[in-house]
Amino acid sequence: MKGEAPNMSSKEMAQIRQNLEGTPDIEEAAELMNLAGNSTRLKLLYLLENMKELCVCDLAEMLGVSVSAVSQHLAKLKAYGLVAPRRDAQTIYYRLTDHEFNGKLRDNFFKQFQV
Repeated sequence: MKGEAPNMSSKEMAQIRQNLEGTPDIEEAAELMNLAGNSTRLKLLYLLENMKELCVCDLAEMLGVSVSAVSQHLAKLKAYGLVAPRRDAQTIYYRLTDHEFNGKLRDNFFKQFQV
């Protein structure tokens, strides 16, 4: 029946709750989805997927936002290991890493867009 809970004991429910709380994969997935849930960061990831490597100033111009805003978004993506920098003199270029989450975005999400 709709809305009817399965017949479980309190002990079984406590075990399920404990299992959910001790599942770092779910927590990490939620953090990554929250990170990619920002449209600017998702666009950054998309651009880096398609252009392979871009400098901060080019990303800012393409997105129509400030260099400082792009830098802040890239810092968050870098903290989770989704992007990696490369310095060439005074210019810093970013590229996607081989992080599993980037692969999932590529395979399941980015294919549907043509920019």
